[in-house]
Amino acid sequence: MPPVRQADLLRARRFAPLFWVQFLGAFNDQVFKNGFMALLTWRLADRLALDLDMLVLAAGALYILPFALFAPVAGQVADGVDKARMMRWVKGAEVALMAAAGLAFMAESLPALYALLFLMGAQSAVFAPVKYAILPQYLAGRELMAGAGLVQSATFLAIILGQILGLKVALLPGGEVWVSAVILAVALLGWGAAFLAPPAPPEGRPPRIDHNPLRAIRDVIRDCRRSPEPFFAILCIQWFWYAGAAFLTLILPIASQTLHASEDAALMLLAAFVTGLALGAALTNRVTRGRIDLTLPPIGAAGMALGAALFWAACAAYGEGLDRAAPQLDAAGFLARADAWPVLGAAVLLAVFAGLYVVPLNAVYVFLAPASERARFVACSNVMDSLGMVGSSLVAMALLAAGLDRTEVFGVVGLSGLVAAAAILRHGRTVRRED
Repeated sequence: MPPVRQADLLRARRFAPLFWVQFLGAFNDQVFKNGFMALLTWRLADRLALDLDMLVLAAGALYILPFALFAPVAGQVADGVDKARMMRWVKGAEVALMAAAGLAFMAESLPALYALLFLMGAQSAVFAPVKYAILPQYLAGRELMAGAGLVQSATFLAIILGQILGLKVALLPGGEVWVSAVILAVALLGWGAAFLAPPAPPEGRPPRIDHNPLRAIRDVIRDCRRSPEPFFAILCIQWFWYAGAAFLTLILPIASQTLHASEDAALMLLAAFVTGLALGAALTNRVTRGRIDLTLPPIGAAGMALGAALFWAACAAYGEGLDRAAPQLDAAGFLARADAWPVLGAAVLLAVFAGLYVVPLNAVYVFLAPASERARFVACSNVMDSLGMVGSSLVAMALLAAGLDRTEVFGVVGLSGLVAAAAILRHGRTVRRED
């Protein structure tokens, strides 16, 4: 049977609204977050004589924390209501938050921007259980891999594009006004797209809503562990975010300090990652032909380890004849160096295998999760991913403190993919639905 054409899904009335809602939401998060970081870095930190490193770390924590705190409760709510209606509620809240954020940007109010960053993280955390749990209601089984690949690759593309636009627009004259206009316009577009989404009614009895976030976290993990097949896929995805968080955190300092590259060249490196992820997601659909199993993830994990090792080696070999006292290389100057191409090639290779790894896992766990509890499984994945990202930061800091440089940390984290590959091979490639 030929693979499902992803272009056909993008034109389908049952899938296209969800695709654009999640793409615009991820994009807007990054425009707001990076616009705030630019304002903080180049204007407010010096003016207010504040510690920039601490401010940036605090911003990152405030954005990630809501995913652990609110996703479990949101998963309980989503399993008991029409998910399309919940999507409209959440996107309406985003419009209100972005209107308030625009005022905070123009006032250059640091407390208000921090509060809104937390609330935007909360809004995204509430939406997260919906966007994957709703997929099996909109797509047939053989379409699920193609749909998951589109959502995954579009999310990464939106993140990178949002990072670029947020940074560039914020640094324009009157940048706070431009950022305010962009985030409000994108929020309105996302809200409008949500009204086009078909109904997605609950598939079982509404669960009891526990409004205590800590107890909800405990309960959602405990309940999901009772279904070992989808929970195993969630743990494998947690490793992806453990490695991915380290890569995304280290890549810009590596570009600046190791490669002596300017901001534009660093963005080119990020673009190489996005290109690779999109290729990996598209290749996943073509190779699997809609089949849902764990054949590709061990190959993807081993390939990520290989890509990370090659990236480490390429960075170590980079720099012959480079005058580090001169200004950093712009994009053209970076590409003119022969030793830049192995770095870019390794980045693309790593990202292609990352797509082959994570897309099937996302399809596996939403397919295997009991239909009436699907949103709670997505919420559990969000919690585990958040813990993985926190663990990644701690491991990276420990390795740096032990004397490793950034590229060595990058390589060590990537090589842990061999452990992930071995765990999946030991588990077995076939999957069994439990409901």
